[in-house]
Amino acid sequence: MFSGVGACNKEVVKENGEMTERSPVKEGNAVKLEEAEKLFKGYYTARYTIKDPANPPTFDEIADRIKGYLSEDEYNAQVLNRFYSMPALVAKEIKKSIEVQSVKNKV
Repeated sequence: MFSGVGACNKEVVKENGEMTERSPVKEGNAVKLEEAEKLFKGYYTARYTIKDPANPPTFDEIADRIKGYLSEDEYNAQVLNRFYSMPALVAKEIKKSIEVQSVKNKV
C-alpha cells in the first residue's frame, strides 16, 4: 500500500534545514480536480509500475519516467535519496509485477 499527497491552504516546507511558510495558491493558479487526479495517477503509474519483476527497470529508467511530473528541485532531491529504487526491489523480491490500478482522492 502506498499513500498519496495531501494539501492545505498554507504550504510549510523545509528548506536548508529550516521550516518556511509559503503563500497559499492564488485562485487563478488553482488546478482542477480532474487535472490533479490525472497528474497524480500518471506520476504514481510511472513510479510504481513494474511489469517484469525478473527484469525490473533500473533506477535511472524509473527516474527518467517521472522527471516530467516534478519540479527540478524535487526531482533532484528524490534522485539523491534514491527514492525510486524501492518498487523495483520489492517486485524483484516478491517475484510479482506491480501495477497502479487507481488513485483515489481523499478529501
